[in-house]
Amino acid sequence: MDWSKAHRIFWDSEVWREKRRDCNWEKKVHTDLVWREIEPYLRPGKKVLDAGAGYGRYSIPLARAGCEVVHLDLSSQMIRKAQTQAEKEGLFNIHFVEGKVENLSSFADYSFDLVLSLDAPVSYAHPREKAALFELARVSREALIVSVVNRLGQLPVAIEMELKVRKSLAISWDFFRKGNWEHPQIFQAWEDRLSFLSRFIFPPFHAFMPEELVDMLLEVKFNPRRIVATGTLARLLPRRTLKKIVRDRVLYQDFLELSSLYDSQFEVLGVGSRVASGLLVVAERGKDNG
Repeated sequence: MDWSKAHRIFWDSEVWREKRRDCNWEKKVHTDLVWREIEPYLRPGKKVLDAGAGYGRYSIPLARAGCEVVHLDLSSQMIRKAQTQAEKEGLFNIHFVEGKVENLSSFADYSFDLVLSLDAPVSYAHPREKAALFELARVSREALIVSVVNRLGQLPVAIEMELKVRKSLAISWDFFRKGNWEHPQIFQAWEDRLSFLSRFIFPPFHAFMPEELVDMLLEVKFNPRRIVATGTLARLLPRRTLKKIVRDRVLYQDFLELSSLYDSQFEVLGVGSRVASGLLVVAERGKDNG
């Protein structure tokens, strides 16, 4: 089934909510940790594709840093918001394209030095998540940084959603085994309880196991250099403790360093942030490929 329309409606309506999430302490930590993964690959003039760029959480700062940025997103509303911000700041090194991560046919092989797809566009390309990852790899000349929904970290959320509309864990069991959240029973229940648009509160996606994502990257000749369950340590702390840390500049930088190490440990790769995609891989193209 093609879920593109569902995803477009969902993300068009998400602009204000995405901005509001930036005020969430856990989301702030997640975003800052992702930046720590991106920064080693940046230099002025570098050609960067931000695929599934939303309202510009990463693409606008990338343009500020002097990169030549292509901002691609499925949602025209997200693009409009990002475009307005870029114009306000006088950024002319960012180009906006409406499109899907699973179809980058307008770009030639190796078009970009660095390709980013952050906050789970690959997961939301379901059922074409594999095609999306392969397309991102095809257009990247050097490096690829991708974050997806972490299956084990998302399982508690799936259980919570299912139990809101039915007394069963059958769908959660299926999600655990296959990683696909696409059940009409859930969407119909939301529609019956609330409104038509409420069925898009939790749109279909594919959640990855760490080894699954790594295997896909190896298949397209990209070598994973780092895999991180981004935001795990922050997720496990009480909110009041996290707030205290974030508000202290010195303490916060130390915490980010500790989180960067903790979140990459094998033992926690199945967790990740609750408020954002919880599994990130930094991969580089093999030396004999492109």
